[in-house]
Amino acid sequence: MDRGEVPGYEFEVPRGPRHGYGPRHAAGHDYVPPQYRRPPPPMPAPKSPVRTASSGVLAVMRKRNWLLGLAAPILAAVVVGVAVVVVAGGGGGSGVAPSALAAGFPPARLAGPVFTGANATSRVILDAVGASAGTEVAAGAANGGPALWVSADGGSSWTRAALGGRASLSRSGSGEIAGVAHGRAGWVAAGTTLAAAGGPLVVSSPDARTWTATGGIAGQAARSVVGAAVAAGPAGYVIVGHQSTGRGGATVAAAWYAPSLSGWRSAAVTGAVVTGQGQQMMSAVTATTGGFAAVGSAGTSAAAWLSADGRSWRPVSLAGPPGVARAALQYIAANGASLVAAGTEFTTSGASSPFAEVSADAGATWTTVQLPVPDIGPGTGTTVTALTAAAGGFTATGTYVTKAGPEVVVWTLPPGTSVTAGTGWTAVAPQGRGLASANTENAITALTVDGATLTGVGFTIGPPAASGPTLWQSPIRY
Repeated sequence: MDRGEVPGYEFEVPRGPRHGYGPRHAAGHDYVPPQYRRPPPPMPAPKSPVRTASSGVLAVMRKRNWLLGLAAPILAAVVVGVAVVVVAGGGGGSGVAPSALAAGFPPARLAGPVFTGANATSRVILDAVGASAGTEVAAGAANGGPALWVSADGGSSWTRAALGGRASLSRSGSGEIAGVAHGRAGWVAAGTTLAAAGGPLVVSSPDARTWTATGGIAGQAARSVVGAAVAAGPAGYVIVGHQSTGRGGATVAAAWYAPSLSGWRSAAVTGAVVTGQGQQMMSAVTATTGGFAAVGSAGTSAAAWLSADGRSWRPVSLAGPPGVARAALQYIAANGASLVAAGTEFTTSGASSPFAEVSADAGATWTTVQLPVPDIGPGTGTTVTALTAAAGGFTATGTYVTKAGPEVVVWTLPPGTSVTAGTGWTAVAPQGRGLASANTENAITALTVDGATLTGVGFTIGPPAASGPTLWQSPIRY
């Protein structure tokens, strides 16, 4: 699985001179109509500038009518310090000539009416993308309900997938899909539903053409349960996320497993105990040579778990980035026994930086690596927004906020480079639509690999005619 709970971005299509485009929180869940909204859980008074900064950003987003997503995952992500990019003005203004590597990445394109409707009237959020043998699946939400789009030709053309199953699970305002993966029995997508009592949402298909949505997980019918990511391996399928403990707003990591496309059961997560109002969550998962590895956060620290078969999970020790106030891992990818988990760290002043936890032994031991920042002028913060394993190496994307506006960053680690060496990562800022075009804000929010091609989904925000969800395809570059 290439993608964690994060990032999703939503677009409200303009209706006349006033429109509501705006970047979404990195936890990435879609608009919730008033009738489905719940008051946020009680939270302790801010104890650091990091939490104060996060709360202030959310207040600005609400004031500007930028639509937020499912309350529980968004607020939980704020607690662990995930960045929200709120910037006025456009990117691409640094005036620094791109490197040869940066110039090799082509621009993105607007996703078009297949995603947003013939009259561009659908609010669309793209959270995840997966690929297998030329078939690609993009997942997220449309008008607040779970949505999938399928390409049978490697991402060149797309169709909206029909969702079978209970109608209440796929109607507008009913939830969102956060991750998608392909395994031996077919495709599984997972997220969260607000229908009925709410809880995890499972959508499956044997062939990516016919999809069925179900509540899907035995004994987990509660709005306090969030499915964040999905992965497939030899042992079957796993979903990871978090759930409320019922004690003062605390959450704990949670996972579920199934040998095929149905029959989901709760997994045992060792050490999933948080006291008071602590927040613990699994945000991303991938299959490894030893089973599965998941990452996320526990309190103010990054966290990781391992499982041989998805049925039981144990925490593993992470050193974590030194001298930071908060850190969370949001993405993980594997090349054999080499693992890269990427996330964002915050200082006490609220400054954000990208980092990775890496392992050369399928997650048994981990090393902290600081990801470089591109040399395109002074910035105010950098966050990671997507990660995938690609042709024996790794590729990640993020957002680098300059004085001119946010620009997409692409990090690469070439094949043959030791993940634990701490060197070899290159950061570049490619130009063009959906990446750093003038007077727009851009992000690539999920990545996958199909043959020798990277496919990403994201957004661009700018003039109405140039705004919306985006698709990005590029040859793998190192």
